[in-house]
Amino acid sequence: MTACDLLRLFTLALCTWREARGETQRGKRLVAQTIENRVIDPRWPDTYVGVITQPWQFSAFNKDDPNVLKFPSEDDPAWEASVTAAQDVLTAAAPFTNANHYCVSTLKPAWFDETKIVAREGHHVFLAL
Repeated sequence: MTACDLLRLFTLALCTWREARGETQRGKRLVAQTIENRVIDPRWPDTYVGVITQPWQFSAFNKDDPNVLKFPSEDDPAWEASVTAAQDVLTAAAPFTNANHYCVSTLKPAWFDETKIVAREGHHVFLAL
């Protein structure tokens, strides 16, 4: 595995952990896949770091979010599950979803369109916009 591969894996797993550490494995995979879908979509940057660190895209990386300074411990089972979810997405022959947005199911941001929902899992709703 190259240094770039490791950076992709770590960045995707960290975002997944911060955004979905309390979710099911499927929920973690859906979050990771949503990020990858943005990487391959020309409307967003073409790197994982670029997509994840875009302002106001993934709340766990916003400077005022309490998660921005959180990192998993080595023995955190949610970290291992997040790494597995990231690996699953990075090595999958086909995407798990075509979602490129998600939000907590109790929120309805301005961009939310009920007709574009492609999945629901745990506390998240996933949309293809």
